[in-house]
Amino acid sequence: MRRLDWMLMIIVFAVSIGLRMLTGEAPASDNPRRPSAERFTPEKQSAGVWDRETWDWLTARPTPMNNGGPGGLPREGIVKEDHKPGDTSGTAFSVSAKGYWLTARHVAEGCKTISIQVRERSVIKVNRTILHPRADVAMLITKRAPAPLVVATAVGAQDAFNVGFPAGQPGAVHTRYMGEMTLRHKGGRIRGGGYREVVNAWSEQSRVPALAGSLGGISGGVVLDGSGQVIGVVQAESRRRGRVMTAQTKTLREMFNHAKFTPVSSGETSERSALEGNLTGDTYPTTARNLILSRRVAKVLCHS
Repeated sequence: MRRLDWMLMIIVFAVSIGLRMLTGEAPASDNPRRPSAERFTPEKQSAGVWDRETWDWLTARPTPMNNGGPGGLPREGIVKEDHKPGDTSGTAFSVSAKGYWLTARHVAEGCKTISIQVRERSVIKVNRTILHPRADVAMLITKRAPAPLVVATAVGAQDAFNVGFPAGQPGAVHTRYMGEMTLRHKGGRIRGGGYREVVNAWSEQSRVPALAGSLGGISGGVVLDGSGQVIGVVQAESRRRGRVMTAQTKTLREMFNHAKFTPVSSGETSERSALEGNLTGDTYPTTARNLILSRRVAKVLCHS
């Protein structure tokens, strides 16, 4: 009888260890700007991906954030792009139904292959990547894409709404304009050794959902003005100060010229490309949810 008890204990212990190995989480990425993609691959998503995760956005109020006080902007900030090899995730958004997406350069640079999640268990392969030579912006080209977002031709928004996938999950942030600053990008994985660019800096006002900590993963996300037009790409954050740095509209135009691409502009807005209603600090979660569910803003998977 005693021998049987020991055998049962050994079996239970072995089963518990096996279950832990099967359900354990993947380690986090060493670079918070490019979080690990292993936990967020389409094969591991539940039914109705992003629907359940964003359902509360229809009724919940955004969570106000402490933006670290009124401190001024530095003239220059440094962003290091070093990280250990591994699959990571970011964000991209459609600017043409023919398969053109915008993202951040550091999301796409250094990847052997890149894919964009468009359905619960479906991704599309990125066939070509075009990097801006002097800014943290890139263009991804696929066979197809959802309805494009409209790129603004005028500049001057005081409030911006950033949509993407912080920590690999849907999220949106309301920010307020502070001014311009210079970002210096450096690191061993940057082609050419580094570059400087002038960016827009914003103070964080609120988030949805109520997630604390880094916004890593929202890099490459869309920056919208109150009319729902694209005015930038999310590039970096100052977590301690509650700041978000984004590419300027003129940098997007440089990217388009470099890629020999003409985006949809406000003067030729189609019914499918336009957003309904104006975005405010109270209403932006609903628009963000619609963009994510329609895959016009999608998750990028970098395979290295």
